[in-house]
Amino acid sequence: MKNIFFTVLLFSTTATFAQEKTFKEQALDEFKNEHYNEAIMLMEKALEKAPNDAEIYYYLGFFNHYRAYDSRPLQGYDYACSGKIFNYLNKAIELNPDFGNAKYFYGAECSANAFVAMQNYDAEKLRFFYQKAYDKGAYPPWLVEFGKNIMNSCPENAILFTAGNADFDICMYLQQCQEFRKDITVIPLGNIDRVWHVKFLKNGLKSSVTKININLTDNQLFDIHPFKWRTTTVAIPVSKKMTEKYALSADFQMQWDIDPDLVSNRMHAKIEGEEAKERTYLSPQRAVLLQIVQDNFAERDICFTNFATPTFYGGLDKYFQNCGLVSKLLPFKTENTGYQIDVSLYAALLQPQNLHDFSTVKTTDIPRIGAKLTYYLLFYRLANHYKSVKNNEQLQTLIDFYKKYLLIGYDEQYENEILEEVLSAN
Repeated sequence: MKNIFFTVLLFSTTATFAQEKTFKEQALDEFKNEHYNEAIMLMEKALEKAPNDAEIYYYLGFFNHYRAYDSRPLQGYDYACSGKIFNYLNKAIELNPDFGNAKYFYGAECSANAFVAMQNYDAEKLRFFYQKAYDKGAYPPWLVEFGKNIMNSCPENAILFTAGNADFDICMYLQQCQEFRKDITVIPLGNIDRVWHVKFLKNGLKSSVTKININLTDNQLFDIHPFKWRTTTVAIPVSKKMTEKYALSADFQMQWDIDPDLVSNRMHAKIEGEEAKERTYLSPQRAVLLQIVQDNFAERDICFTNFATPTFYGGLDKYFQNCGLVSKLLPFKTENTGYQIDVSLYAALLQPQNLHDFSTVKTTDIPRIGAKLTYYLLFYRLANHYKSVKNNEQLQTLIDFYKKYLLIGYDEQYENEILEEVLSAN
């Protein structure tokens, strides 16, 4: 009887605890479990009980955006659905004008519509949606400045691969709405497995997007799929400018050891007598990256923003020269060489004119964009370089700069820890 009593008591306590969860909390649990429809329905119930809760409107905009673009194709999706997302996020910002993450997703929804404009080669709508995001506060002053610093870190006429929404969208806004650095072709690294986007890059958009070389036919593009692949060295032609700059032979070619990034449980032998191995593949994303590098490196500098997960690169990061906010692709491996980091570009970036608006992050922060903290890491690396070469004058100038432009009280503990660590070993 005691066991029965305690079992009933435990069940009753558990049931009561479950009932105590609010609709908002239940919705968040369902979203974490990737039950998006259920999460949205529960959040709508939460809204009925709290119609002036900015966070609920934010989550409804966020969840609907995620369901539309980040799960699987949403049947029946059209601009009316996008309008609903804008309305939710508008209301969140109306109730809380400093709601940075609501502004982030407003910008992300504008970006999604900008991609539709690209599919339709509609330059006017492309500009419209980026301007719409700016007008709502999705690109505050510190982020505009950050985007300019990214693009000004690239050589003229470069190809720039970006990591995600934050760095891609601000660069596109600057190009489309401020006519800034339109010589650069900006490519979202995560989107190059989309056939329409590769074709768009191949064609370009007059006065808006500079095209790149893609030496594949339309039929080949539409047939992009995972390709059977084992780690293979691919020769990449190098520009005459690079061979001269780095004193390479005239026929020098970059040797890229490109790894597969997909694997199946299927055991496979390509030819009779070969030991069967797990079948590995080159994903469409990596295959297109290989094609773009192979077709353009002999003519244009190629850069990557320093915010992507390294797995996207397929070993290409071994050839990177870190220039601060971007890395430049070099024709040889840079690890443990004097070319691994361009200290002069770090120093050129950490100047007053490049961080004039950084302090505005305190009042217009967008928490989901963490790349802004990169400035602190650059300061730390450059300070350590000056210490290693015993350049005390430059070190002191850099510390003074840090105190004036980066020690702003945005994250006091982090800011002070960085400074103390530099000073402690000085």
